Amino acid sequence: MQVFLPENAPFTEAQRAWLNGFIAGLLGMEHARQALAQQPAAAPAPEEDFAWHDPTLALDERMKLATGRPLERQLMAAMGQLDCGQCGYLCKTYAEAINSGTEPDLGKCVPGGRETAKKLKELIALRPSHPALATASSAPRLVERGYGRDAPVSARLLASSALTASGAEKETRHVAIDLAGTGLRYEPGDSLGIWPQNNPDEVELLLAILRAKGSEAVTLADGSVVSAREALSRECDLRAPSGELYQLLAREAKDEVDRSRLARLGEDDGHADTFGVHDALDALLEFPSARPRIGDFVASLARMQPRLYSIASSQKRHKAEAHLTIGVLRYERNDRAYQGTGSSFLAEHLRPGRRLSVYVQRAHAFRLPSDPGAPVIMVGPGTGIAPFRAFLEEREASGASGRNWLFFGNQRRGTDFLYREELERLAEKRILSRMDLAFSRDQTNKVYVQHKMLEAAQELWRWLANGAYLYVCGDAKRMAGDVDLALQQIAVTQGGMDAAAAKRFVAELARSSRYQRDVY
Repeated sequence: MQVFLPENAPFTEAQRAWLNGFIAGLLGMEHARQALAQQPAAAPAPEEDFAWHDPTLALDERMKLATGRPLERQLMAAMGQLDCGQCGYLCKTYAEAINSGTEPDLGKCVPGGRETAKKLKELIALRPSHPALATASSAPRLVERGYGRDAPVSARLLASSALTASGAEKETRHVAIDLAGTGLRYEPGDSLGIWPQNNPDEVELLLAILRAKGSEAVTLADGSVVSAREALSRECDLRAPSGELYQLLAREAKDEVDRSRLARLGEDDGHADTFGVHDALDALLEFPSARPRIGDFVASLARMQPRLYSIASSQKRHKAEAHLTIGVLRYERNDRAYQGTGSSFLAEHLRPGRRLSVYVQRAHAFRLPSDPGAPVIMVGPGTGIAPFRAFLEEREASGASGRNWLFFGNQRRGTDFLYREELERLAEKRILSRMDLAFSRDQTNKVYVQHKMLEAAQELWRWLANGAYLYVCGDAKRMAGDVDLALQQIAVTQGGMDAAAAKRFVAELARSSRYQRDVY
């Protein structure tokens, strides 16, 4: 053993031996520390690639990109890819919760709708037995009151007024919600979650067909007991018939043909449109021999899901209000008129002064730049204008010095120029530095916002070179993809890049938070 203390040190031999060993140990630790410090740092683990996490891709394309990946990633690929939060998760965490068994509900992805729910069921059915899925009862997650789907607050409808003029092919409305007394705070880019209610006339028709009074006590999936009318009004999704509903009707059908067709739908609801079934009411009308008890009918329906709408106001301007821009969904099929549940609730069924359940869904990655001097480019056709109205109100109220450029489009200038007077006022005040408009039906050749971007390619590239942030809001399936391609084309023509470099440029712009999308 190495000796550190001289023999004449005032210690006994045993003490000197112990101290020599102690000092040697300390020195050994120091040498080891120095040796470790000199070693090169371990390379960080590579970031996992989610190639399918793009809402512009079709479901089949997303599933191909997830082939060979763990089940939780395949489940993620089946989601709507919006990270919107309507399900209470992000796409990745919802998939992980389903895979772990802590989330048994496969129908929470509103953007993915029936297509996503069906694919999730297929994936779960193909895997080895997973008893946790059937038995797990996840503890409710703690959510701050007013900031999650499971903890809404009561607000009041102030007004619902038309933004489009008479004669417009699609009706769009400006909806104002009174938040007084809720304590809710939001920032531009956030969304407001709405728990809608079903059309009361449709609820009464369903009750009449099933010969129910509406006062019958029915039990919901969470064990709570409510009246049948309350369940059909607030708790049940009447728009997307579930496999469980078809299976129930098949068991109850007295007619052999009805029973056979319903059994086929119970196995694969892809034939629903062929049979003329688009919602729960259609199912009862199309198969008149199937009349289940009201409690069984309610139990077979999927649960109502909240709807998210981009907030179209700044609290710097509207302290106790939240404004929404709602496209009212109406269409005809099977000689019936149909309505969107959320939009018709706000546009027709809820009267000013009445209350509704709401919550703030904080933006995942859609925020104004922290630098008030940074330039901002906004691309928002149709109801995609909503968050940009909030952006502009915020920038005006805060005195932000950065320039603002808006690309807005719709069908016709005369009927569909949403918030026209407000935007023209902001342009006159130079809050809105530039506004490029695309009204697709006002000329023979349809013109969209991506065409206006290409027309202004040189100036748009100059703004980006000067640090501009680019925001896109609106349709995920077509518009967002077309805008992305236009941006890549501008990088080629104005930045001198090849196609691969242009794609990398756009991806890097997104990674640096200078290209943000709120699409649906």
